[in-house]
Amino acid sequence: MFIIEQTLRDLARHPLRSILVTVLIALLMVASGGIYAMSEDVRHTVSQIQSTHAINAYLLKGLDQTSIDTLLQQIQQDAAVARAEYVSPSDGLKSLQEQYPQFSSVFSDLTKNPIPPLIKVYPVTVQDISSLAAELRSLAGIQTVEYDEASVQGMAAAGVFVRNLLLSVMVLAGLLFVAGFCLMAFGIINSKRKETTVLGIAGASNAQVLLLTPAHLVAVWACASVLFLIVLPSVVRSASSRITASFGWITPQPTGVLYAGAASVVLFVSLVCLVLACLAATLLAYHIDEEQRREEMLLE
Repeated sequence: MFIIEQTLRDLARHPLRSILVTVLIALLMVASGGIYAMSEDVRHTVSQIQSTHAINAYLLKGLDQTSIDTLLQQIQQDAAVARAEYVSPSDGLKSLQEQYPQFSSVFSDLTKNPIPPLIKVYPVTVQDISSLAAELRSLAGIQTVEYDEASVQGMAAAGVFVRNLLLSVMVLAGLLFVAGFCLMAFGIINSKRKETTVLGIAGASNAQVLLLTPAHLVAVWACASVLFLIVLPSVVRSASSRITASFGWITPQPTGVLYAGAASVVLFVSLVCLVLACLAATLLAYHIDEEQRREEMLLE
């Protein structure tokens, strides 16, 4: 009870410092949460774009429908295949007519359908697309296999970049959290050097005196966390709206999922950094207390 009362008294005694530090930590938490939410949105968008990449497996001419159905069933049973669909020559020509209506007269003048039958194969992940294409080439009944290799490599590189960026941001945020908490602890300890002796005379134990600075840090972190949780929803909505505006056909992730993920990650990282700072503050306070004791003994 003594620690709580003394901590509240210290916060009230230095209101400007307490408010500024709380706001700065909250801003750092909000920035980290916003970057996390944006990174998750980008990762989700990249994964949905990747799901549209397909391998076109062109079939040999003259295959009967039974052979095509057997081949389609064989491809669908592959663990690396998300789904596969047969596109007949007539369906392929119809799709071209819909994509290029300006050439409708050209298509109508055709005496023979030039579109070969094919099976569109959608891989589970784009990382499997090259090995899956090699497997498809070895199947009987398939003439050629084609896919946009450059686009696939770009999507895979984008996914790796987003993961590395998020990891780098979280590491940087962690370092800033530790630095901020430690600087705050150092300032508190220096300002309380004279007060430590008074607290000892007042009956506070050494453990209670040592725990005052960590308790102060915990109180500031708690206040900053409340501000962070209040502001974060608007930041998450803003990040999601920008992704939706850029990619209207993408199904966005639920805002609640993004909020829960960002809040849990940032709170966990900041809490770990808080514990490290509290340990450092306790050791520093103990070291300063020991120095004061030696100085008092020398003076006596």
